[in-house]
Amino acid sequence: MQTTSLPVGIPPVLGRPQIIFFCELEGPSLLELLATPGLLSFLATGGYGVAVALHNLATETAQAIAILNKHHIPVIAWLLLPAEEGFWFNLQNYPQAIERYRSVRQWAINHHVQFQAIGLDIEPPLAEVIASRRRGIRDIARRIWLAHENVLYESARAAYMDLIAEIHHDGYEVHTYQLPLIVDDRRAATTTLQRALDIVDLPADVEVLLCFSSIPISQLGNDLGGALIDSYGPAADAIGVGCIVGSTVRASSAEDLPPLTWDALERDLQLAAHHTDTIYLFSLEGCVERGLLPRLNQIDWTVVPRPDVTKRLLVNSLRILLFIVMLIMRFSRPLLAWSGWIVAAFLFFRLRQQSQQKRYDN
Repeated sequence: MQTTSLPVGIPPVLGRPQIIFFCELEGPSLLELLATPGLLSFLATGGYGVAVALHNLATETAQAIAILNKHHIPVIAWLLLPAEEGFWFNLQNYPQAIERYRSVRQWAINHHVQFQAIGLDIEPPLAEVIASRRRGIRDIARRIWLAHENVLYESARAAYMDLIAEIHHDGYEVHTYQLPLIVDDRRAATTTLQRALDIVDLPADVEVLLCFSSIPISQLGNDLGGALIDSYGPAADAIGVGCIVGSTVRASSAEDLPPLTWDALERDLQLAAHHTDTIYLFSLEGCVERGLLPRLNQIDWTVVPRPDVTKRLLVNSLRILLFIVMLIMRFSRPLLAWSGWIVAAFLFFRLRQQSQQKRYDN
């Protein structure tokens, strides 16, 4: 990775939200990144945090976190599974999620490194994401219709709740990284989307809604224009923005997302700051590689851009449509049950009326 020196000694901007960088690098690559001239001073002076992805618990990763600890840079343990196990946590792999946290905690104790918080990345199973992309909207509709048959939900949610209690008992905050659709599930007072996508709504200390504007749709210019942030921002504890990736990025949630321009990233940061005082930015290595970090200290945080009207209307219309579908799913079965009783009552009174009519005729 080619890097450039960064300015040091720049004080944090008054009124700027706390920015936490996602970082997917680990091991020697992470150590190389932190060796970028001026980077540690930039992070420490500006009060930035780093969410370090913990795929594999390498000794070099612990060394890198120890360096961040030494410079008093907040570190979040971004828990992820190895690539062969699908990266993210969901309803299908909650036993692995529990084991991953316990392994990370013991690894941190053994290497004398400290975390400010534990980050749980809740996303659909990777294999099913790939399958849904291939099959299209019909597969998603089928999953929503069959959501009530997902029997894993209750046991998985109970296990994750116990895990959060364990993390709190160990003295850590819990940050969850959620798809913004979780808000629509709450608004409709259902668990339909959670069951359909194999995700779970959890009570975290900080819930981060991943409102990336990057979208691989050329008709929209590969950019939602901040419409997701504008729509979901009022319901967010914290907001995840990006995508700014480096050439060494792993195959992850951002692998198919087109990189944002600086103007688009600045717009998203300003929009997010209007709704929350905590922003996660993907990714640290991408920003370093593209020389974007110095520009963060030049952002005017008092400016609130307006998202593109067409894209904002598109997102809001889709949310309304989704809400209607959710309500139909919520009340369809009770309505069918009651309609059955109504039909039975009608037939009963109809037969009784016919019986009385026959007696009258006789």
